[in-house]
Amino acid sequence: MSSDQYVIDDGESKQDKWNRGLDIFIESVIKPDPALRQCAHNQRCFHELMDVREQVLQHLNSMRWN
Repeated sequence: MSSDQYVIDDGESKQDKWNRGLDIFIESVIKPDPALRQCAHNQRCFHELMDVREQVLQHLNSMRWN
C-alpha cells in the first residue's frame, strides 16, 4: 500500500512530472538510513558518506526543469 499524500491529475506536463519525480528521489536521499550510517561509522567513512550525499544532492537539484 502506498503512502501517497494525494493523487495528481494526469493532465500535466512532462516537466511537472519530472520535477515531482525528482523531488521524491531527493527526499529518499535526504531521509536518514540508520543502518547505512552505522555501517559508515563502523567502516570509518561516515564523513565521506555525508560528503558524497551532499554532492549528489547538489547534482540532483541541478537536474530540475525550470
